[in-house]
Amino acid sequence: MKKKTWLILLLVVAYIGFILYKHNERSMLMEQAEKEQLEVVTSFYPMYVHTSAIMQGTPHKVINMADQTVGCLHDYQLTVQDTKKLYEADILVINGLGSETFIEKAYKQNPNLQVIDSSRLVEEYLHEDEENIDEAENHIHEDEDHDHEDENAIHEEDVLHDEEIGHTHETGEAEDGHHHENDHIWLSLEGTIAQVQEITNRLCELDPAYNEIYRNNANNYIAEIQALSQGANHEMEMLKDKKAVTVHDAFYYLAKDLEIEVVENIPEGSYENASARQIEKLINHMKEEEVEVIFTEARNQDLAILKTIQSELSCRVYVLDALVTEPDEIVQQGTFEYVERMRRNIETIREAFKNE
Repeated sequence: MKKKTWLILLLVVAYIGFILYKHNERSMLMEQAEKEQLEVVTSFYPMYVHTSAIMQGTPHKVINMADQTVGCLHDYQLTVQDTKKLYEADILVINGLGSETFIEKAYKQNPNLQVIDSSRLVEEYLHEDEENIDEAENHIHEDEDHDHEDENAIHEEDVLHDEEIGHTHETGEAEDGHHHENDHIWLSLEGTIAQVQEITNRLCELDPAYNEIYRNNANNYIAEIQALSQGANHEMEMLKDKKAVTVHDAFYYLAKDLEIEVVENIPEGSYENASARQIEKLINHMKEEEVEVIFTEARNQDLAILKTIQSELSCRVYVLDALVTEPDEIVQQGTFEYVERMRRNIETIREAFKNE
């Protein structure tokens, strides 16, 4: 009987020892994983979408900095929480082209922070039409010189904050006085592929242990974007040489991908400050070019200037998704959020021109 009792006690002790050993082993593995886990911060939602897709299947943490309801970064104010995220981060993924200049001082406080600028590979794409852009800008300046020949005849209210409503260009003058590119490259399929490639290349350099995962994820992601792009090419025969007006310059690159001519861009800051003379000039230009389509974002669809144009001209306003906030609908599992949302944009554009 005693031998049996001792045997039972021995088995109990052995079992407890085994449990403690496995617990310690798991704790050590968790501690090791914790040490190896990278904290990756993205500047705003499009960068979060791309980076999350590339890093899927790794133990690393991807955190978005700017609140997902903020929209573009131009109006964003850095918070204490953002500064803390940047100070604790190992890697920061930014869009580049001047989007994040307002946080440079903050992220430079972390000397160990590695910054991935996703715009590095898009320079050639951005400057493809540089000569055409220069010609368009010269045309704008000629118009401005003509408009100001008789300054006494123009009331002060006829001048917008920074620029007149006019032809869209890829570059513009920022509030800080520096010349910046149109930074909305995530709304171009080709531009996005370049961004994904750059983010992937840099992650592989900084974290080679997960090189294979990054490459596989990126290849799958890019393949889906390319498939969408090829499908969009079939639309181009119908959309080629179509003309549109845009509100804000967010959709310039998407229009360029589809070979749609943006004949006028209503710049940010001029929405509620355009004079009757300027609106009349815009409407007359739309009539001359036979433009019946205006593209805008959801936040700008109820602007007074659009209602004025529609009251004077037979045109249709279509809302496109700038992808700067979380989607209204849950994206189907197993699909890429970016691809599905851009697919809807292309469908909206096709709908806009189907009767022309």
